[in-house]
Amino acid sequence: MNDARHAAAAGVCLALPEQAHSKLAQLRDHLGLLAQMTYAVTKEEEDELLEIRRSVLGTCFEMAAVQLEDALHAVEHANRTNHRSSSSPLRGEDRGEGPPSP
Repeated sequence: MNDARHAAAAGVCLALPEQAHSKLAQLRDHLGLLAQMTYAVTKEEEDELLEIRRSVLGTCFEMAAVQLEDALHAVEHANRTNHRSSSSPLRGEDRGEGPPSP
C-alpha cells in the first residue's frame, strides 16, 4: 500500500487492465447492491433486526474477496510486464520507439 500512496503523491497514474477494471466494477456494484438491500425501506424498519444466514453473508464476503484478488492479480501481472519492458537494456530506438537523439 505504501507504493500506491507514494505513486499517488508523485502524480503517477497507473492504468488498470480492462479485466481488472471490470472485476473492480463488478465488486463495486455487488457491494452497492448489498448496501441497498440492508437499508430500511420504511421508518418502522429502522429498528428491526436484519436476519441473514451466515452462509449467505459468508458467500457475499467470499465473492468480494475473490473479485478483489482477481483484480489485484491482474494489476500485479500488468505491473511486472510493464516493468520488464521499461527496464529493457535496449535503447528506445532499438525497440522501435523512434529515431535516436542527436
